[in-house]
Amino acid sequence: MKSLFAFSLLLPMIGLLTKATGSNPRPDGHATSYEYSYNSTAIYPITFYSVRRDESGAVRIAWEKNQSKEVLVIPGPDDFFDQIDQIVARYRLHRLKNTYVPRADVRDGYMWHAYIRFQKNSIYSSGSNAWPKDKLWLGVKAINDYIQSLIDASTEDDIIERAEYLGFRDR
Repeated sequence: MKSLFAFSLLLPMIGLLTKATGSNPRPDGHATSYEYSYNSTAIYPITFYSVRRDESGAVRIAWEKNQSKEVLVIPGPDDFFDQIDQIVARYRLHRLKNTYVPRADVRDGYMWHAYIRFQKNSIYSSGSNAWPKDKLWLGVKAINDYIQSLIDASTEDDIIERAEYLGFRDR
């Protein structure tokens, strides 16, 4: 119990161990695409989401999980980007910094990035062994949870494309 108490005292200081730089503009217009990845030092991400409209305007959700080399694609709801706009506004995600890194020299670990493109600008944020403060990170997590809920509700019959991760990233 004492160690838990000591950890709870240190928790507020963890933010002091992170260096955050760069800024993002306020969103201008509606969101048009979203990409997120969470990586270790392996070639394939632990988690990857990419949501865009195809040439016909239909929303397509692509994802990869657990360092698989295969990306799966399902159709998304027409109001997907309306939902993203609401999450971005609720959590004020334009306040994300461009980069988060630890103040200490860390040579291994985990990296992440989130990219939300809007009609006239974008929000980009990434980190290496460091993350934004809770409320901002909860916003990124809210988007990812929404995407994951759509994936979880899909079936094998909903998959409209399968591609290799590295080839998919070049699109």
